[in-house]
Amino acid sequence: MVAEYYTVERIAREIAAPEDWDGWIVAIEDGSVVGAGGGGMIERRVGEVFVLYLDPERRGEGIGTLLLDAITRQQLAHGAREQWVSVEPENVKGLPFYKARGFQARGTRPTWGSAPEEGRSSLRLMRRLNQSRAQHQS
Repeated sequence: MVAEYYTVERIAREIAAPEDWDGWIVAIEDGSVVGAGGGGMIERRVGEVFVLYLDPERRGEGIGTLLLDAITRQQLAHGAREQWVSVEPENVKGLPFYKARGFQARGTRPTWGSAPEEGRSSLRLMRRLNQSRAQHQS
């Protein structure tokens, strides 16, 4: 999946001219990328976190929270009142991360990029947003 969806060429293109989303937010420390994420609006007043990745060695340092906060501020500025994310059911790090930040399970959908006959599903998580969330994150 990484080789197919995260080539240098594709990421460079998305950074230069993001389409249908707000583009990448990148956390850099001492010249090295330690995390990256991005999201966008999927409907009027509905935002989604499309990607959120961290250097595995840097988990637990607050980098993911800072990235999620930045994505959330973008979506609030676009009028989002709820925020969604898809997480693999076996993602033992991602699920607790999102649940600790107020996301709740709301169903499933086929995993992005998988063929329907594979039967793979992602959990759909959602949380409500309001302006006070933006003020707490500033």
